[in-house]
Amino acid sequence: MSRRTGSAWGMWAGAALLSALAVAAAAGPAATPDPARQDLDSIFDPPSPAHWMGTDALGRDLAARVVHGARVSLAVGGMAAGLAVLLGVPLGGLAGYRGGWTDAAVSRLVEAVLSFPTLVLALALLAATPAWLAALPDAARVGLVLGVAGWVPVARYVRGEFLRLSRSEMVQAARSVGGGHARVMARHILPSALAPILVTAAFAVGSAITFEAALSFLGLGVRPPTATWGGLLFEARHHVGRSWWLTLFPGAALFAAILGCNLLGEGIRDWLDPRPGGQETLPDR
Repeated sequence: MSRRTGSAWGMWAGAALLSALAVAAAAGPAATPDPARQDLDSIFDPPSPAHWMGTDALGRDLAARVVHGARVSLAVGGMAAGLAVLLGVPLGGLAGYRGGWTDAAVSRLVEAVLSFPTLVLALALLAATPAWLAALPDAARVGLVLGVAGWVPVARYVRGEFLRLSRSEMVQAARSVGGGHARVMARHILPSALAPILVTAAFAVGSAITFEAALSFLGLGVRPPTATWGGLLFEARHHVGRSWWLTLFPGAALFAAILGCNLLGEGIRDWLDPRPGGQETLPDR
C-alpha cells in the first residue's frame, strides 16, 4: 500500500470517527433520556437494555450524559480551533510576509505565550476573565479562552509558509505586474498555505477537547449540572472499583474524539505533502 493510500485511509478513518460523534451529538437528545433526570431506584445499574451504558450515583442515564458531553466537547473544540485560526493566520501571515520589526514583534509575542504551558495559561485567562466574558455560557467562555491560548501553532506554521512563499517566483511575478501586498497575500500566498492551516486546525480541535476535559475534571471548565466528559470522569473517580462503566464510556468517547482529530490531521498532512519519500514538510502536533 502506498504512502498516499495509507494517509487516505487514516484521514477517512478520522473523519468517520468525528462524523459518528457529531451525529450522536446532534441526534442524541431525541434518542436518549434527559441527562439530568434522576432515578434513585436505579443507582449504579450496570449496562442493560434499559440503560445501555448504565447509570451513575444519582441514577442518571450515562448514555444520555455521554452524548450531551459530546455536544459540549465538539462545540468547544470547534470554537477554539476557529478562533485560533482567526488569530494565528493574520499574525503569522504578516510576520512571514513583512519580516523586519513585524516579524520580530510577532515572534516575541509567540515566545511569551510559549513560555506558559497551555493549561496554565488557560487557567490564568479563566481567572482573569472580565464580567462580560464571565456572563457567557460556560462552553462559549472555555472555547474562547482555549482559542486565545492556542493560536500559536497556527501562527508559527503560517509564518513559515508565508516566509517561504514570499520569496517564490510566483510571488515575484505577481509583484512585478503591480500586485499590491494585500492582493498578493490573499490571491497567491494564502491558497498555497492552506495545508498547514488545515493540519494545525485539526490538531487544535483535538487539543481543545483534551484541555476542556482537563478543565472540567478540575472543576474550572464547564460546570455542573451540564454533562461533560471531564466532569463525568471527575464524578466517577471514587467509584472506579465498583462501577467500571462510569469511567469506561466517557473515557472511550474522549479517546475516540482525540484519535479522530489526530488521524484526520495526520492524514491531511501526509496527503498534501508534495515531496516524495515521506519527508514531512507540514506541521506535526
